[in-house]
Amino acid sequence: MTTNESANDFKNALGSWAAGVTIVTTEHQKKVYGLTVSSFSSLSMDPLLIIVCIAKGNHMEKILPVSQKFAVSILSKGQEEISNRFAISGREPETDLGVPCYPLKTGAPIVSGSAAWLDCEVSELVDGGDHIIAIGKVIQAGAEENAAPLLYFRQSYRNIEGL
Repeated sequence: MTTNESANDFKNALGSWAAGVTIVTTEHQKKVYGLTVSSFSSLSMDPLLIIVCIAKGNHMEKILPVSQKFAVSILSKGQEEISNRFAISGREPETDLGVPCYPLKTGAPIVSGSAAWLDCEVSELVDGGDHIIAIGKVIQAGAEENAAPLLYFRQSYRNIEGL
């Protein structure tokens, strides 16, 4: 059993890992879903696979097995407001994400102005405690060469110079 003290120590330790900030999105039956995710990583080069960790109880947990697609927009410096918008727990699915987006091959929306993006098909969904681990097969990927990343470190947005 996890105590509050050990959970807080765990959070503080992991908060010392500077992470990029992403928005994970999907679309199903003309409704779009999006959330801020910092638990994101590459998994494999052959085949091209990534992972994102999504809290259970989120709408995305229920829709990914049905939509079978998602996109990851790696936010750039200056997109803190977008990150905050999608970090709100319990947001309902919408017909429009409320930020400029565009679809690629899978139809999942990519956030405009992102430093990079990945368009994925769901390869596998794995139980990960209070999260699900979504493994995505990358269909398309791209990056803006001169974009600086949005980082999160010790409960604050940072830039590379500000760590």
